[in-house]
Amino acid sequence: MLLTDVGLLSHLVAVIGFGALAIASLWRPGPAPARLWLALAALLTAVWAAVFVAASRGDVAAMLALSAAETLRTAGWIAFLVATLRPTWQSDERLRSSFVISGAIGFLIALQLALDLRGMTAGVLAGDHSPVALLFIITRLTVAVSGLVLVHNLYVNTEADSRSGVRLFTIGLAGLFGYDLNFYTLAFLLPPPSSDLFNIRGAVDTITVPLLLLAAREAWAARLKLSRQVVFHTLSFSLIGSYLIAMALLAYGLRLVGGDWGRLLQISFLFATIILGAVVLVSPRFRAALRVQIAKNFFRYKYDYRVEWLRFIATVSRARGTEGAGALHEGVIEAVCRVVDSPGGVLLVPDEGALQPMASWRFKGFGAEPIALDSGLARFFNARQRIVDFDELRAGGGDYGDVTVPEWAADTRLWVGIPLVHLDGLAGLLLLERSMAPRPLNWEDYELMRTLGRQAASYIAETSAQAALDEAGKFDEFNRRFAFIMHDIKNLVSQLSLVARNAERHADNPAFRADMVATLQSSVGKMNDLLARLSQRPAGRGEAEFEPVDLAVLLGQVVATKRHAHPALSLVADGPLLMAGDAGRLEQLFLHLVQNAIDASVPDAAIGVHASGGAGDIVVTIEDHGTGMSQRFIRQELFKPFRSTKVGGFGIGAYEAREIARAHGGRLEVSSREGEGSIFTIQLPRVAAPGGYAQIAAQ
Repeated sequence: MLLTDVGLLSHLVAVIGFGALAIASLWRPGPAPARLWLALAALLTAVWAAVFVAASRGDVAAMLALSAAETLRTAGWIAFLVATLRPTWQSDERLRSSFVISGAIGFLIALQLALDLRGMTAGVLAGDHSPVALLFIITRLTVAVSGLVLVHNLYVNTEADSRSGVRLFTIGLAGLFGYDLNFYTLAFLLPPPSSDLFNIRGAVDTITVPLLLLAAREAWAARLKLSRQVVFHTLSFSLIGSYLIAMALLAYGLRLVGGDWGRLLQISFLFATIILGAVVLVSPRFRAALRVQIAKNFFRYKYDYRVEWLRFIATVSRARGTEGAGALHEGVIEAVCRVVDSPGGVLLVPDEGALQPMASWRFKGFGAEPIALDSGLARFFNARQRIVDFDELRAGGGDYGDVTVPEWAADTRLWVGIPLVHLDGLAGLLLLERSMAPRPLNWEDYELMRTLGRQAASYIAETSAQAALDEAGKFDEFNRRFAFIMHDIKNLVSQLSLVARNAERHADNPAFRADMVATLQSSVGKMNDLLARLSQRPAGRGEAEFEPVDLAVLLGQVVATKRHAHPALSLVADGPLLMAGDAGRLEQLFLHLVQNAIDASVPDAAIGVHASGGAGDIVVTIEDHGTGMSQRFIRQELFKPFRSTKVGGFGIGAYEAREIARAHGGRLEVSSREGEGSIFTIQLPRVAAPGGYAQIAAQ
């Protein structure tokens, strides 16, 4: 390839630039190993540029050594990256895959040097496409891709607060390897290589020197932390790059040997291998196997406990946000399965003397059946609270005592059984299908599964307790409604008893008979309403239905009904008094209070009901001159349910009256003196005109 004056000048600049970088690296503060490796890489780059300068001046020895100098330059930067990342790989403890990766890159560099020293690469830059030349270009591409992957690894492994310095450094190194990748890709696809691209490399590489010099001042190298996700994606990118290189090489071979069909074979092969690579890449089994190998070879522990725990909680929390206990059970199974890469599982819970299948997640393997609580397997889980490796149990190994394998558990897809222990009791049993990638179980797996089992048991126990509380709450609400209804029934019974007593004396009176029929019809309607209120979703005149109500008319009906029991009851109402409300509930409110006034008064004592309307409220007062109440009783007893001073009383009339007033946006107040009587004051919101009903109902 023609070496031009442009190449001489650009590489002379590179000699100066990378020489300055080497000196600056030795003088800067920081960890000694990182400084030395950076200085060595910069020095080798300066030497490569100097060899190029000598070759462009016609030095034959320099021309022969140019390719080897480039190989050493690239090896220097790869060595710096490996040395920087080596502490995060923990490769000083035992042989790991990181050693294998580094060794593979070292082998490729050694192969390049061997080919350079034997003079077998001289024709590469002249467009030689012999098998040896193609192999050499492929190794150049592989090393460039490996360098980019390591640069990516270096950036994402650095702590966030230190990335300001490493960002510039990784941009500079990515520029070096990216230019080489582009140059040799064009050399492979469109031989011979571009002379302009080859000669300007020195100047292009020198552009990265300021970035490397600025980054050299930062002490980021000592603060690298390796993430499992980083390693996963880094190895994935490495495998993808290697796969693409191998695919391109095979496709080129098909084109050479295929004759007239070569291009068709090449296109078909490329399409098929791309589809195959995509299928493998997204395969859960492949991803699981890769995670297993990463944990085995790059880390001291199998699991990143912070990540796994957060993912477990997020999965269960998402399931808890879904209505129904079944969603939580499935979420618990899913959360545990995802941690250990199991494709599915089933949850069994104690019920009717056996562990019964309760829920499953993506479960299509063994047919789990109920396990009797007095069986050896259930007793083992309950007493020992240990993880069961069914492979070990089926093989007759392990410390399982007299536990026998159930017939359905002979299916080899059954992998492990995890007891869900809550407060030292067995809350359930989780059976998992075999993991998608082979993984021998050790103490770390058992401890993590045991911890997840206890946490899952707490979620299940909490959900069961909440379900029991909800059910008890429904019964409590039913009992509360029933207590109020019983109070109303008592009032109806009193009213009907009065009608029955008067019927003996006034049965021949047509007016009385008409009044009696009206009273009976009204009582039947009220009883039907009371029955409707016992249902969970009240029908008919429900508690939330607001209608136009004229309180003057309603109070007239209440007073007319109660006047049969207490003739001294009177009403003064400045009607109409319009409001929006539930007429049935409002009638109950005033019936309660008027009946309480009657109960507290002697038969001939006056009881007055007065109703008036102001600009915004309707004020109703019910005044009696009966026994009265003490202030202590009003504060501590009057509005407490189920507390009454009357014989046979339920003690909820005043409480329900206050709740009805509040439900209508009003309030109930009481003033009383012992021996003098009581005044109940009810304030309710007024509607000034009938057109206001729609507005209130909409609110």
